[in-house]
Amino acid sequence: MVQVDFHILDSDDARARLVYACRLTDKARERGHRVFLRVDDDGTAQTLDELLWTFRDRSFIPHAIDGPGAPDEPVLIGTGDAPSHGTGDLLVNLAGKPVAEPKAFQRIVEIGDNDPDVRRSARQRFRWYRDQGIEPEHRKVGQT
Repeated sequence: MVQVDFHILDSDDARARLVYACRLTDKARERGHRVFLRVDDDGTAQTLDELLWTFRDRSFIPHAIDGPGAPDEPVLIGTGDAPSHGTGDLLVNLAGKPVAEPKAFQRIVEIGDNDPDVRRSARQRFRWYRDQGIEPEHRKVGQT
């Protein structure tokens, strides 16, 4: 069964959510996980792509933006419900909607913050997961 965790940042800064996603991805990669970073749009995908190179000194997380011809990297960034090729055992969802097939992943981390729109969207996704028979966990995260 899929494990769904909501990490809610004590901030309302959209960039803080992306940096937190980078840190989470870095930890997951150290543990050998394949990660799919799901975003709402191509602009956010590009920003996240750049952050994965620069969020920390001397950091490099092998990654690519998902799509036709994308290399098979351990971390993919995309706007779809799942990577176009390969699999990700961890989905980090930064998009406003839940993934259509949550059970395709071992674990899903939904990242929210104190922005009213982001918080409202996170609450809707939380309820959606419950409606799917999945009991999500909730965790507050301090400043990133």
